[in-house]
Amino acid sequence: MKLNIKKLILFCSISLILCFLISCTGKKIDKMYTIGIVQIVEDPMLDLARNSLIETLGDEGFVEGKNIRIVYSSAQGEIPNISLILKNFLSQKVDMIITNSTPCMAAAAQTIKNIPVVFTVAFGPEQIGIQDVPSNLTGVYDPFEMNDFVRMMRLSVPALKNIGILYNPTEPNARFGADQLKKECADQNITVIEMSVYSSNDVLLAARSLAQKQIDAFAIAADNTVHLAIASFVRVAEDHQIPLFVTDPSQVERGACAGFGVDYGDWGRESGKIAAEIIRGKDPAEIPIRPMQKKTMSLNLKAAASQGITFPAELIAKADKVIE
Repeated sequence: MKLNIKKLILFCSISLILCFLISCTGKKIDKMYTIGIVQIVEDPMLDLARNSLIETLGDEGFVEGKNIRIVYSSAQGEIPNISLILKNFLSQKVDMIITNSTPCMAAAAQTIKNIPVVFTVAFGPEQIGIQDVPSNLTGVYDPFEMNDFVRMMRLSVPALKNIGILYNPTEPNARFGADQLKKECADQNITVIEMSVYSSNDVLLAARSLAQKQIDAFAIAADNTVHLAIASFVRVAEDHQIPLFVTDPSQVERGACAGFGVDYGDWGRESGKIAAEIIRGKDPAEIPIRPMQKKTMSLNLKAAASQGITFPAELIAKADKVIE
């Protein structure tokens, strides 16, 4: 009889310990933790951020098929599709939503209120005019300080006076990026000549038209639509010997001559760490939205030569990556 009582006490003690551990971690042990990821469009750089985020979750102990399930959807470049995808995630009762790109973050901030939302590759909500930021939303944003970017262009093109940009005014990130670039250029007495595009199919003709306006350089400022057609933009830059600069350094591998800004792989990793904290039980309201601190400069020497410029030695020495 005494032995049975000891066994009962031991069983109760173990049960209490397990209950305590479960309540502390906040982790679900009775079912897979489901994450819905929405991305504005299929794009190598956005894919890099998403894959880096998923890899970071794995490093943190959350592996797809083992203890998390990932439901991924692309909006195929169509803004209205984002809301449909978010509604589908809600119907599937996902435990968390991760947004990849500013339009996806903006849509989630407006419609998702009851489950955690983590954003990556986006401007901050307040940057694009969202005043009432929901407490369930957190992530990492690009502060998009343009002084170093414009300084890089000046060092590359000493006689820089006129810059040509294409942007999609229906994208909140593209509008914000263009506005910030124009403000910095105005401060440095550089004229910005802009032209709107509403589809990646518009980029080639628009770039050719812009090239006729006596500009000294092209620039792309955080625009998903233009990034999708960067090959067309590069072709025009080479045909007209006009250097193409980008605020996304990853695009330098695709033919831009120089880029300065946030690396998408780093961005995905930082957002992945936040997602891991939430899976472990931390309230998104306790995780401040924060800026990406690290910026990188990438130069493409071959592209620069094809676009009519040569970088000074001092700029090459400062670059984090040089493609020859």
